[in-house]
Amino acid sequence: MVLLGYQCGDRMTETVDRGSLVSVVRDQFYRGLFGLQFRTTVLLAGIVLAATGLIGATYLRLSTQLIVDHAETNARDLARALAVSSAAAVEAEDHESLRQVAEESVKCGHLSYVIFADTTGRMLASFQREAGSIREFLFDGADRVSVEPINHPSLVAGAHGNSRVDVVYPVQAISTNVIDSSLRPTVGFIRLGISLMESEARLNSLVRNVFGLTIGITLLMVPIGFQVVRHIAGPIEHLSKAARSFSAGRLDARVEIKRRDEIGELARSFNAMADELANSHHQLKSLNTELEDRVLQRTDALENANRLLREMAARDSLTGLYNRRHFNDLLSQLFAESSRYGTDLTCMMMDIDNFKRVNDSLGHQAGDKLLQLTADVIRSSIREADVAVRYGGDEFAVLLPQTSPDEARISAERIIANFRNVLSRDLPEANIATLSIGLVSRERNLPATAAELVNLADEALYLAKAGGKNRITVARPAGALMHGTTA
Repeated sequence: MVLLGYQCGDRMTETVDRGSLVSVVRDQFYRGLFGLQFRTTVLLAGIVLAATGLIGATYLRLSTQLIVDHAETNARDLARALAVSSAAAVEAEDHESLRQVAEESVKCGHLSYVIFADTTGRMLASFQREAGSIREFLFDGADRVSVEPINHPSLVAGAHGNSRVDVVYPVQAISTNVIDSSLRPTVGFIRLGISLMESEARLNSLVRNVFGLTIGITLLMVPIGFQVVRHIAGPIEHLSKAARSFSAGRLDARVEIKRRDEIGELARSFNAMADELANSHHQLKSLNTELEDRVLQRTDALENANRLLREMAARDSLTGLYNRRHFNDLLSQLFAESSRYGTDLTCMMMDIDNFKRVNDSLGHQAGDKLLQLTADVIRSSIREADVAVRYGGDEFAVLLPQTSPDEARISAERIIANFRNVLSRDLPEANIATLSIGLVSRERNLPATAAELVNLADEALYLAKAGGKNRITVARPAGALMHGTTA
């Protein structure tokens, strides 16, 4: 039994050791695969591959362009020479001579085809190295050939990679009486194409060489980059372990790297940072409590400031009453409460009569004082629950929640009486000013919208001013209006 126990214990120990070894190997594998050394080596190899490939591609592109440019120049020169040498045959439309010239030119050089045509494009003679080379230029039953564009060589991609440079050149008549060749008449055209087959073969060979060189340089860079990165990544691994220990709470973790390069400077900076953080740890604890207290104080101050700003934004700067934008917000709120609970809501609109005459005769300062005086009268004549608003210009509005038409009329009469008394006392020179008031109350859930309530009050105000001013007019939701009364 004891022997059996020892054997079982040895097997369990061996199993644990194997599991730990597998875990270690797996961790090392992932660290090597996703580590800085592997990724940096791959990055360096990729950079070298990209740089070499870019240089090779640029070289190939420039070489291709030079070949095409050289072929275009040769095509133009050859076309010019053939045009001069065959001018007499073209002018005489000597088909046999032109065909011999075309055949000799194609067989002796790098030409793919030569075509002679008259001024209308009718083919006089042609010869081609491969069948079908000139098919794309023919039309009208292969009797006519395209002669455009003139003297503008162009690259034409042929079948099976047989590219060529094509050019059309005019053939001018031979005339001994005309000195300037540009004045000689055109008697026909020559169209030829220079084959780029040999140039393409050289380029393909060059591509293979560049590709092989790129792969060779990249493969050579892999072991060199691996050793360079290994020399750098080793000390960085020590720095990483120290940083992990420090972040885990071991504030005494430090790095022992005695190097004079940037990594050594980084190690010394890490140790200095760790010392500073350890010294600051205790200070942060004490400052944290102080900071929380200050945040609470600043939050309270900010809330008070925001409250003051909202109040200032809702007020008219001249009269101190609420402005029209705030009036719309309060109207929506009070109207919703009236609809929900079935309570009365009265809207009172008022306007200063003869305000423009006061402004014109006494000046804008007197007009501003009259507006301020009116606002003070309205504010002192209504309840605390009522909302007074400068609606615009010399027009004011008052919202009276839970107020019947009779109660609203009493408030309106009180405003007019107080306005007359205060005006005669504080601004007697503006005694021509009076108040016209229109009001409407929401009864039996009518009017149905807040906008209709304001519109009815505004219509009542209009009727009050039209009826002689200095009066109160009450409008009913059904449209019947009470007679205006002069205050």
